[in-house]
Amino acid sequence: MRIRKPWTEWDDEINFKSLPGAMGVFEIADEDRKTIYIGKASGKSPFGLRGELFLCFADTERLEDANWTHPKMGQVLPTIKEKAKYYRYEVNHMYYSRWIEILTRFNEDHGRLPPANLEDQEDIPKLGRYHWKTQESAMED
Repeated sequence: MRIRKPWTEWDDEINFKSLPGAMGVFEIADEDRKTIYIGKASGKSPFGLRGELFLCFADTERLEDANWTHPKMGQVLPTIKEKAKYYRYEVNHMYYSRWIEILTRFNEDHGRLPPANLEDQEDIPKLGRYHWKTQESAMED
């Protein structure tokens, strides 16, 4: 139920056109590939997943000469700014229910949300319960 794509290390020289401008969900991880943030690119996200990932990783100077930028550039959460190294994403037009599903799975496995989600001002929706942990959670702890 997690995003199954492999982690990709962020490269500041990435061609922004290689990331989709679509709705979906994404995870940000630290250098140990531990999830520190689970996010979504909604219909209101400027430039979709591309914009949200650049918001998490790039600085304002990186996009100075580009003809697009996320309006919140430079306002990244402290945990992401300090620790973000890897990302993975999933294009999904049912992003909101998928986001809740991934948050619920993480919460069930770890007994908490990822650190940057706790810092975020966005309201976390009511999460369900699966009443079981994944095998992956045992390997992570």
